[in-house]
Amino acid sequence: MREENLRTLLSGVNLSAEIAEGLEILGEKALTQGHIDLLLKQRVPIGSSVKIPIEVKTAKANLEDLAQLRAYMDELLEECSIGILIAAEFSKDTIRSAPEKSIHLIRYGLDVNLEQASTFEEICAGLKLRILEK
Repeated sequence: MREENLRTLLSGVNLSAEIAEGLEILGEKALTQGHIDLLLKQRVPIGSSVKIPIEVKTAKANLEDLAQLRAYMDELLEECSIGILIAAEFSKDTIRSAPEKSIHLIRYGLDVNLEQASTFEEICAGLKLRILEK
């Protein structure tokens, strides 16, 4: 987790980039609704804590994926003001419905030939993320 990448992400979803230094990323966080792929949360929470669930889909995201992420957000209650859905593509209905659910959409692309062996660094360099505007 590079702090400068996190700052860029947070500012792209209209959150203060200053909170980036106090956040950590957890993978596969279990909730009663299921498992969140990634959870951004404060390392040392004082009072209420910022929590941002991130759901990742390898192909096209649809309305069911929005509902899944919204259920995670509802379980996290007032500590969760937004969610992030990352996918290669989004259905038109998903793009239309995401803002009313406080979910930000990020399209990913991977400029790496996965048919050949690639290093982690090559995969990271080939990963491109684009925040969709509301």
